[in-house]
Amino acid sequence: MLNIRMYPARNGDAFLLCADRATLLIDGGYSSTFNNYIVDDLRKLASEGQALDLVINTHIDADHIGGILRFLSINGAAARPEIIQIKRIWHNSLRSLTAPQTEPVELNNEIILNTLTQRGYLTPNEEGQGAKAISARQGNTLASLIHDGQYDWNEGDGLRRISVESMPGINLPGGRVTVLTPSNTALDALLVFWQKSLRRFGFKGEVGADTLAEDAFECGVSHLQEAVGKPPSLISAGRPRQLEEVYRPDTSVTNASSIATLVELDGCRILMLADSPAEDIVHQLKILQAEGCSLLFDAIKISHHGSCSNTNPELLGLVDAPVYFISSDGSRHQHPDVEVLTAIVDRPAAFSRTLYFNYRTPSSDYLQHYTTITGAPFTVEAGTSCWIEIGKRQ
Repeated sequence: MLNIRMYPARNGDAFLLCADRATLLIDGGYSSTFNNYIVDDLRKLASEGQALDLVINTHIDADHIGGILRFLSINGAAARPEIIQIKRIWHNSLRSLTAPQTEPVELNNEIILNTLTQRGYLTPNEEGQGAKAISARQGNTLASLIHDGQYDWNEGDGLRRISVESMPGINLPGGRVTVLTPSNTALDALLVFWQKSLRRFGFKGEVGADTLAEDAFECGVSHLQEAVGKPPSLISAGRPRQLEEVYRPDTSVTNASSIATLVELDGCRILMLADSPAEDIVHQLKILQAEGCSLLFDAIKISHHGSCSNTNPELLGLVDAPVYFISSDGSRHQHPDVEVLTAIVDRPAAFSRTLYFNYRTPSSDYLQHYTTITGAPFTVEAGTSCWIEIGKRQ
């Protein structure tokens, strides 16, 4: 059996997965998510003699990274953790993407990197709908906290990429975690996009990985414009549009860098899709399917808060599960999109599906009263952050 808690992370993601012999934290939402919810669960686990076998920061976005930042700033050194032992961390930073800095940084370039770091992380304002920057002192980014805390980072010292080609997966007690995204191509595209943004600020020459550049990279990437394929959809009278009518691929290089995984623990199989593009997920799932892997899972965490730019008909034609997780309070882009939700439940199935939402939203309300076109049964659980027990399918 496997227990999952989907935390109230506002428009972000934060999941704790607890099996009999392994525990994973995947993303941390915002700092408030950690302070109000996650920390108590971690302290309880530590009091029971447990550790976190793996912490995954899926990508550099404030709604995923903020809680992890807060966690490590309190937890301190890996050898003397204040909250709980962490056995390994996955996080793709600048040092994972490029070579170390070997030459002294020119003064003008140093000023640019310092300016980007001082600008901080871009995050929605907790008091309103606007955006603000959270300052990040040099050495206080996630990369620096992992490095200074001497954590096992990307199966070593952080120089290795977590990608399909470079690190396809690891074994854990009672199971395995398989990487589905990103590809090296996606990580290279993120690096190139960031380097181009540096050029616009007047940066000259090559940039390598050192503390200053890594801090600037994290803060700078959080400011990259989020590019998605369509504006938010509106629920109008009558039935919603079909997913194939509204789907436009997500073109965000940040989202394409997401670490999506297949988690297999204690006989349970869960897709944790982060904010990954549907096309990248489909490509890797087809490879697994050709190798004999079943694409019927015990649970699926839907990509990018239920955006219809990250779930397409081809993906839903490949996978299914009796349990779905959708993480969003609806405050950003009005996620989740109702076209994704109805496409999930409209498919014929030999079992009843349950869709868990950590917040009640207009889309979850709509689905609550929706009748599927195939008669497939489903239930909606909205506004829940309790532990969900995932068991083997009967």
